[in-house]
Amino acid sequence: MLDVSDAAIITKKPPRKNTLSRDERKVRAAFIVPAVIYLMFMSIFPFIYSVYLSFYQAKLTRLHKKFFIGWDNYKQLFSDEVFLAALKNTFLLTTSSIILEVVLAFICAKVFLSLKEQRVGYFLRSMSILPMMITPLCVALIFSYIMNPTLGILNYILSGVGVEPISWFGNPNLALWTIVFINVWQWTPFMMLLMLAGLVSIPTSLYEAASLEKARWWHVARWIELPAIRDVILIGVILRVIDNLKLFDLVYITTRGGPGDRTELLTFFTYRQDFAFFNVGYGSAAAVVILVISIIVTTIAVGFLRKMQNA
Repeated sequence: MLDVSDAAIITKKPPRKNTLSRDERKVRAAFIVPAVIYLMFMSIFPFIYSVYLSFYQAKLTRLHKKFFIGWDNYKQLFSDEVFLAALKNTFLLTTSSIILEVVLAFICAKVFLSLKEQRVGYFLRSMSILPMMITPLCVALIFSYIMNPTLGILNYILSGVGVEPISWFGNPNLALWTIVFINVWQWTPFMMLLMLAGLVSIPTSLYEAASLEKARWWHVARWIELPAIRDVILIGVILRVIDNLKLFDLVYITTRGGPGDRTELLTFFTYRQDFAFFNVGYGSAAAVVILVISIIVTTIAVGFLRKMQNA
């Protein structure tokens, strides 16, 4: 029989050793180092260089003749009427798009939830996510043809009911809302998938209890569904805010920021400063402002998400 000392020797854990050999560590480094180098040169270095250029008056064609001006680029930005218009348009686009996407996505998710046991529900759900599979560039080209004021099929259909041709992208009062409509059309399926995943995870017992209490649909939505998927909604909102802050393709193809500055966005303003006017110092300052806004919005949203999870 084993005595206590023998049992202690047997149960004692052997000292931990480094299981990776020297060759294995070299192989691991060989896989990691290229990714780190790529990240440094494609992400970190351009960011640092943009911040550096934002403190200089610099032309893209004469970078060797740049000179330091401190915060003057940033001061000029916030007195630039075009930049302020771009800031306002980006805010309107982001808030209106996200509100419409959340509302429409919740309605669509409820419809697909009711059809989850039917074969047609799988087909419709697969068809509904097609818009988000198309690249924004192609979406912009498609709608530029559909909404063409003279040759577009949309105006042709409206003319059949007596509506005069509408300049969707040329009307100062409609241009931005046309961009919002296209943006919502493409990205509502993304929000719908997130909400549908959250709704599917809700226990059926809660719905049964609500049915026994004869709760209306708005009671179920207010007290059961929305609280259950609020974290999912907030994550989707964070991602969509970041997407809208870097929206560029749609405006570039359809309106080029016009008419006037009615669809000028922060990204398009930065692009024009850098590659149309060659003011890379001024454009870099605008890019830094976009980054700062993104960080602030994301930090606030993540803090709010953590607060809700701990509540």
